Amino acid sequence: MKVGSIQLSITEFAVPSPRVGSIESESGYGALPMVGSEIHAEIQNQRLVESGGHYAIEKWITHTFKGTPFKVAVSGRMDGMQFGSPVLIEEIKSSYSPDSLLERLREFSEHPYLLQLRTYGYIHWMSSGMLPALRLLVVCSRTRKITELDVELDPDGYERWLKRRIEELNIEEKRFDAIKAKRHKVATDMSFPFENPRPGQRELLSQIYDKMGSEWRAMIQAPTGLGKTIGVLYPSLKQSLDRGQKTVYVTAKNSGHGVAEDAVERLQKNGSKLRSVTVHAKSKMCLKDEVFCNPSHCEYAKDYYTKLATHKLADKLSKKKRLGEKTFKQIGREYEVCPFELQLECVPRADVIVCDYNYVFSPRNITGRILHNGYGQVTRPNLVIDEAHNLAARANDYYSAQLSLAELRRLMEQATYLPEALWQKLKLCFNSCSDHMENLAGVEPGPCKINPLDLHFEDIHAQAQDLLRGYLESDVGLRQQDPVLRFCNLIAEFASACVQVGDEFIFTRTPEPNGALLRVTCCDASQKLTERYEEFANVVAFSATLKPFPFHLQTLGLDPLTTFTAEFTSPFPKENRKILIIPQISTKMRDRERNYAKVKDTIEKVVAIKPGNYFVFFPSFDFLSRVVALVDLPKFRVLRQERDMRRKQIQEYIEALQDPATPTIIFAVQGGVFSEGVDYPGKMLIGAMIVGPALPVFDFERELLRQYFEEKGGSGFDYAYTFPAMTRVVQSAGRVIRSSEDKGLIVLMDRRFLSENYVKAMPSDWTAFGTEAMVSNQILQDVEDFWREHEPS
Repeated sequence: MKVGSIQLSITEFAVPSPRVGSIESESGYGALPMVGSEIHAEIQNQRLVESGGHYAIEKWITHTFKGTPFKVAVSGRMDGMQFGSPVLIEEIKSSYSPDSLLERLREFSEHPYLLQLRTYGYIHWMSSGMLPALRLLVVCSRTRKITELDVELDPDGYERWLKRRIEELNIEEKRFDAIKAKRHKVATDMSFPFENPRPGQRELLSQIYDKMGSEWRAMIQAPTGLGKTIGVLYPSLKQSLDRGQKTVYVTAKNSGHGVAEDAVERLQKNGSKLRSVTVHAKSKMCLKDEVFCNPSHCEYAKDYYTKLATHKLADKLSKKKRLGEKTFKQIGREYEVCPFELQLECVPRADVIVCDYNYVFSPRNITGRILHNGYGQVTRPNLVIDEAHNLAARANDYYSAQLSLAELRRLMEQATYLPEALWQKLKLCFNSCSDHMENLAGVEPGPCKINPLDLHFEDIHAQAQDLLRGYLESDVGLRQQDPVLRFCNLIAEFASACVQVGDEFIFTRTPEPNGALLRVTCCDASQKLTERYEEFANVVAFSATLKPFPFHLQTLGLDPLTTFTAEFTSPFPKENRKILIIPQISTKMRDRERNYAKVKDTIEKVVAIKPGNYFVFFPSFDFLSRVVALVDLPKFRVLRQERDMRRKQIQEYIEALQDPATPTIIFAVQGGVFSEGVDYPGKMLIGAMIVGPALPVFDFERELLRQYFEEKGGSGFDYAYTFPAMTRVVQSAGRVIRSSEDKGLIVLMDRRFLSENYVKAMPSDWTAFGTEAMVSNQILQDVEDFWREHEPS
């Protein structure tokens, strides 16, 4: 791209200047519906036939507007052009609420859809000297009914908007030029915030910074305590800033933001003039009782864009070094604007962005805002993926969906407060759904695969949208956890998932006592992850549990031939940790009944040797309950994890570990809130017992997943069961040793921990002397010797 030129699509270019309006589905700022392209094609072909061939489809058009100091080059494809005198240019827009869209178009002359159409018309007039006729076709996504809206092109009026827009783009481009120059200086001045990197950390820093190029991919396994967060973030950030770009740091959940924020704060306190933004989930940022972005319901959505421009809020916030939940909510309340959307406005100007996986990898990602770095020379940001062992499963979930007739019925029963007309619409939608789901029943009883071509949810989705529109236009107020909103959203999400194609998608039906359950299961989102990586210059995925590398490379969509892999071992003295395997215990389903007592005895005898704080991690809540009912630990405070624990109770358990007066044992599940992403330094935790590998639940969909990987040439059982289970095991064990002073015991109960495929997933420093070294015929004596050596009396 030439210097001095701004290049934009007409969709990006043709927006109000300044932006005005509210956050709503018909604002014209959001993405088009997924069914939009299909509807476009239908109408375009129909127009082509009706015109006798005198109709051009997807006609390319481009024009460069003069500006100071930048020219603005815009381009795009007109949906249709019918030849004649005058030429007729048509744009097609589909909507589930066409009446609502038409109302917006008639009341707002600078609606983005109208500006797009007028831009096509103006460019045609500039090139031909003839004013075209303009027409907007508003199509109902449900019925395909077309409403034709003739649009006037007033060159003088258009040019007044055009002048404002060109000036606005030039100001923005100059601002980004300044940001990029500042980033380069920040990179030059930035230094590592610790004088003496930990053992292994210096190597990690150099491995990343020295090898980074324009297209570098890396997968790194590093244990807790190495300082891997700052060790990965610092070189990634320094390299991206030197290119005038930003770094995006993604985490598995909001609770993981803290470690990245701490690393950024250390760099800032070390003198670096970084600007950071942490993006939190909409549910956490919303200032209303019910999350629903509609101006008729939410004052923070109403006139959001107008308020943003009037008060220059993005400019005000860009002056702050660190932006997070507290600041955005404070500004949101003060100016009555949506805090969630306000975060996203600040993303392009930030140097480092901390956010959840879904903002980069889900179908509703914000990469358009993340990647925006001005309109000059295009470079791409760096991407850092924390706790990367979670990403494959999360990505699969993004493209999966389920619809339960029992849940829909429950929501309908909660909505008895509806007026009769709306109740009938809800009932009609439910009955349509029920009839369709029952008609999909297989020949044999039980779960079955179904042909995706037999899924027809377009009309049901349209009925749900009609219900939702009527509900919002009624006098009925929204409720907390509103059942009608939930009902409509479930159908919308499932309808969207139904259109996906590819052998990585499995469509199933499971009969249940209160109605069928339909599932769209994405077995493998690796290709979608690969496509997303292409939007970033350098990608580093890291975690304490990424072995075996071939499994994680495949499921994360990273090319094994070109991706750099490295494993770093614990920097802490190995003699401070004792790992024991007890093969005499079996936790297989068929063996559990006769092993509960063995597990109970082992727990009681091990903790009696050295009183202190322990976790016992189980493969399931049921297994946990059976053992807890047997144990007798009168000298311990005994706590147990419950399903769906509230944050307050979780914090109370963690605080109990900080009480030195009372030894505490917490019975918990692997993969739960206590086994990942939580630090228990010092004597908060001196041991963890892991009761068997937590294999995923054996069900119809999981078996289909196993078959899928078998057909792809992998070890289906290991990919579907073994390796995911061992990730949970290693994560649970990783809670014990968190610093060079920590000393702790890790006990693995199950003979499967000696099997080759389970050992493959273990960190190399666990098995440095072979698995035999972890097995003992005198377990209690070994435990006693370990504690005597480290805690002499």
